[in-house]
Amino acid sequence: MYANEKMVLQLISLLKQFGVRKIVVSPGSRHNKIVRSLEQDNFFQLYIVVDERSAAFFALGLIQSSGETVAVTCSSGTACMNYGSAIVEAYYQKLPLLVLSSDRTLELLNQNEDQMYDQLSTFVKCTKYHCQLPIINNAADEWYCNRIINEALIALTHRGRGPVHINIPFATHHGVDFSVENLPVVRKITLNQLPLTMEFWKEKAQELSGKKIMIIWGQSVYPLVDVEKGADEFIRKSDAIVLTDNISNCHCCNSIFNTTTVLAIMKPTEMESLKPDYIITVGGNYIFNNEIKRWLKGMQCKHWHVGREGEVCDPFRCLSEIYEMPENHFFEQLAKIMETSSNINYSKQWKVISESPGIPEMGYCELFAITTLLKQLPINSDLQLANSQTIRMSQFVPINRNIRVNCNRGVNGIDGSMSTAVGFAADNNRLLFYVTGELSFFYDMNSLSIKHLSKQMRILLVNNAGGAVMYDQPRNTPVEKLPIYLAAGRQLTAKGWAESLGIKYLSANSKESVEEGVQELLNEDIQKPILLEVFSNLSDDRFCIGDYTHSLDRRTLSEKVSGKLKSFILKH
Repeated sequence: MYANEKMVLQLISLLKQFGVRKIVVSPGSRHNKIVRSLEQDNFFQLYIVVDERSAAFFALGLIQSSGETVAVTCSSGTACMNYGSAIVEAYYQKLPLLVLSSDRTLELLNQNEDQMYDQLSTFVKCTKYHCQLPIINNAADEWYCNRIINEALIALTHRGRGPVHINIPFATHHGVDFSVENLPVVRKITLNQLPLTMEFWKEKAQELSGKKIMIIWGQSVYPLVDVEKGADEFIRKSDAIVLTDNISNCHCCNSIFNTTTVLAIMKPTEMESLKPDYIITVGGNYIFNNEIKRWLKGMQCKHWHVGREGEVCDPFRCLSEIYEMPENHFFEQLAKIMETSSNINYSKQWKVISESPGIPEMGYCELFAITTLLKQLPINSDLQLANSQTIRMSQFVPINRNIRVNCNRGVNGIDGSMSTAVGFAADNNRLLFYVTGELSFFYDMNSLSIKHLSKQMRILLVNNAGGAVMYDQPRNTPVEKLPIYLAAGRQLTAKGWAESLGIKYLSANSKESVEEGVQELLNEDIQKPILLEVFSNLSDDRFCIGDYTHSLDRRTLSEKVSGKLKSFILKH
């Protein structure tokens, strides 16, 4: 019988799935939930060594002899410290030693409690991976526990072998209920690395046959021409839909660029019928992150992630396989084998929805200014975007495939986006358009004094003195009632700073002056950097995206009423 504790059950189930059979045990009471659970399972081969120093070195001998991963498990306190010498040896011998140290819960650290010190950080410098399991109280804890155990067990042999440390806190180790007869079925994340056999690819192609496949293409900084060639045949044969945004720089067949808008206007019936069977992710971050996660998280589908990094990235909490390889290799191998799908309606259904919204037509606001420029970008140019509201608004206009779009979307900060744009333009003879709000601009304004500032630099600065995206107060809230320290908006202008640096300065406060200013930005004959500062109204800007998406609402009256009723029930 196994201990009735989800954390322990997750651990033991995954140890079995990853084939970790040999366990060296040193006596103690803190880890009795683990040890007694292992004892009753014939899959495991247990060895008892009282002295933890010897136990860990004994484990190294088992690894050297068998070539397998071997685990050591101990109680809390100095027991774990005694593994140190063997862990260091395993690190430099590159041996897959799995350290399972039991511990007390974190709030007791440095509180004069017995057998309590910072076990987790002890071996940071001499392990490939270290983690502390959460005590499972809810579904989020359970997912996190499963994810990091998978990460830990993958790390043992990923890109070379070496030791891994899992620290396991227990609130109590007395009065344990050993009543669970069978291990639960828990998710194993499989890492697939090259080389892979043709039989493997045939099996995967068969697995995808007739399934609804969604490819989510995240940020790609480098040109994708070669990848797109390999992907297009796979996409056509499988009838996959490709969700992109402008920073993905992806122009594959069956791709839609306005994913944020599409997800906002989908009817409930469409959201149900368009659920994918398989999600394939490539690239980095994407603008529609929150929207797609709200829809897909917890969905009963399989998620494959493809990329050279081989990392466990599980945003939808259904990651099943990682393909550590170039993206074009993945798509080309599957395309060689796959038959053309008979399910030809999946991508069409997505495209019908994506084609319904046009480019926003609205009154004077920051969205008007940004779309006015993006609609006219010359194909011999590049585009850099600041974060926050700016990048969200850029997703309403399709960008020509010859224009590379970039943004510091790795961590999504406002700092340094203009410096990055200046650096991009420094060794580039193409026009470089940089679109920003005033908070990002003034945060990084010193970048315009860099002596390498290109004459081809073109800046659209939208200034509403506020940081509109940061406020979530109701629409009727007066500007003066908004939190004064949230965005710390001030009525500043870039005019003096720009002119002092020899930058041509323009300003706009109406549709007509925006259109005139944009024409100046587009003028390649002007051999000096240009800054167009558009002054807009915070009250209008706070809701311009919402107003646009609401105008595209495709639901019937009954669907709207049903949606409001459901929302009311959930709130109450």
